[in-house]
Amino acid sequence: MPRKKSRASEIYDALRTLIVTLELPPKEVLQEKDLCDRFDVSRTPLREAFLRLADHGLVTIAPQHGTFVSGISPNAVRQAHFLRVNLEIPVVLKLCDTPDLDLTTPQAILLEQKLAAQQNSYAVFMPLDDRFHQSLFDLAELGSVWQVIHAKKAHLDRIRFLKAAERSELESLTRQHEAILDAIARRSRLGAEELVRAHVSGSVGFMEQLLRSRPELFDESSGGGLC
Repeated sequence: MPRKKSRASEIYDALRTLIVTLELPPKEVLQEKDLCDRFDVSRTPLREAFLRLADHGLVTIAPQHGTFVSGISPNAVRQAHFLRVNLEIPVVLKLCDTPDLDLTTPQAILLEQKLAAQQNSYAVFMPLDDRFHQSLFDLAELGSVWQVIHAKKAHLDRIRFLKAAERSELESLTRQHEAILDAIARRSRLGAEELVRAHVSGSVGFMEQLLRSRPELFDESSGGGLC
């Protein structure tokens, strides 16, 4: 039975989501009193969450000045992309080589994604996107490897959310997931590799465009921490 999350962990998860979805945009000041009221907690668990967010490069704690949402780190985005390409491709290749593979779980998540895409609901779709990829790692008995990726991809997730929202591409992402599952089911190693590589690489190209069109979102001096 999984252990119950601490309040600090719950607050971290909630703030991470708000930062990733840009509901809390770069340079936003995080007011302790307002957040304590919002989460109905004392300052201690909130500050613990702040420290973890700072370790992951998502906030900057400036003594005597306050806590601010950090800009997106291009370096952290590129590192997370490197991880995804070099860890997800071997996973789908392993699945292609697995006989009698049961794809029920990712197929069910895909159906949920189709519904979210029809409703154009980014808030619902993006967590399902993570669940889809996690389900592939779970099928390969490498679920803990996905947790490593998840811990390091918050800055990449901010780009993914911007890309999905600005290009209204939820249906496109769903079709890509469907194609990946089809390639795995057909045990097409080359097809699965090409599809995954293209799927996880789109956000980096989009980031390069944003660096020119929306430089205020970024902090190029930051390494992004263990994002």
